[in-house]
Amino acid sequence: MNHSFTDEEILTREEVMDVLKIGRSTFYKLIKSGDLKGFLEGNRYKVPAKSITDYIAHKMES
Repeated sequence: MNHSFTDEEILTREEVMDVLKIGRSTFYKLIKSGDLKGFLEGNRYKVPAKSITDYIAHKMES
């Protein structure tokens, strides 16, 4: 699946899990640790696409 999004887009938990190929527990671990920036809207997490690109860039540097 081809993922193309702009840094301004907001993704759902499911979209983030699909893009990063991670499970739910890993998603919550990344949010809780601050490695992935997101916010709660109601009872659902939203993650800016820029947070995903920043996370990937940081992991590539490590």
